[in-house]
Amino acid sequence: MLRKWPPVIVKDRQCTKPYTLQAVKKEERDIEIKLDDTIWIPTFAIHRSPENYTNPDKFDPERFSEENKGSIKPYTYLPFGVGPRNCIGSRFALLEAKVLLFKILLNFELIPTPKTRIPMQLAKDGFNHTAQGGFWFGFKKINHKLK
Repeated sequence: MLRKWPPVIVKDRQCTKPYTLQAVKKEERDIEIKLDDTIWIPTFAIHRSPENYTNPDKFDPERFSEENKGSIKPYTYLPFGVGPRNCIGSRFALLEAKVLLFKILLNFELIPTPKTRIPMQLAKDGFNHTAQGGFWFGFKKINHKLK
């Protein structure tokens, strides 16, 4: 889920020493990054690149299974950043989201409403991800019968 819909579409970092990004293709040129330059890391683009993920628009949790996660290129999965400046709350945030989702799905079925847009489209008027027109769904209580 966080590969397909990362919490932020770009991350910024400030350069702590001069660095040269070497051109990879002959039609490209080297890029010089100077001390104190700010760069943007395009998380959304990295997560959706077919160079990094086969069939990138497909939601496929098996990409991250124990047997498959070794095939993920380093630094191509960045929902909370990586390295010394990654989000210190990422583990807690993931656990909290999983518990919340579990509790909701244990007791409710999520159902579309007349306002639900299928398929969901991204809003183009914001900087972070949100659904065009908002997220609309209903809850149908699940009646658990004890035997």
